[in-house]
Amino acid sequence: MTRMLEECTPGAVDPSPDPEYVLSVYELRDHSWTKAGLDPALQLLTTPSVLVNRQDPQNIRPLGSGVEDAKFRDGWEHPEAVAFDGGASRGVAGWSGVSYHPEPDERALTTSQIVALELDVQALWALSSHILRVIEEGHDPVMPPAYGWRFLRGAYVRLTTARPTETAQHRVMREAILATSELPDRLRAAQDALRDSNP
Repeated sequence: MTRMLEECTPGAVDPSPDPEYVLSVYELRDHSWTKAGLDPALQLLTTPSVLVNRQDPQNIRPLGSGVEDAKFRDGWEHPEAVAFDGGASRGVAGWSGVSYHPEPDERALTTSQIVALELDVQALWALSSHILRVIEEGHDPVMPPAYGWRFLRGAYVRLTTARPTETAQHRVMREAILATSELPDRLRAAQDALRDSNP
């Protein structure tokens, strides 16, 4: 990803920029919860920040053991997380990650499939974010032909269109990740901006 950004703005990219959007994957294989406990567990794995106090970034600390117990007791769901199943296996996608519980008796998603999609989403999010930031700063984005608006149009189609061999679980996971990342809207905005400045 850094190489792609360097091609877009030679000499202007820090070789190790701070990530703006980092996704995590949690695969929950074994557990002792009933269905009533499994859903909050997946929600909390996807959005663990709800269990800590982040007001002071230098001193992040747990909110207390009673907070987690209450979320399990109340069957808590994060308002911005999206649950998906497409079968007996279940998962939750959120802004910062995906948690997934594969059922062994079905063709569940693999960790590699989840990570591959997340890497695509994170790379395209960073690229579109870079383009939009350049525009916000009052400049026309300069992109090599390989990463112009046609590239973003192709990426948008690949991410939002189901493939003939795509399983139902992969489709619902893809839709959940795209919804929580808001990537399709960012890609469209970046694509339109590039088309306007580089017809």
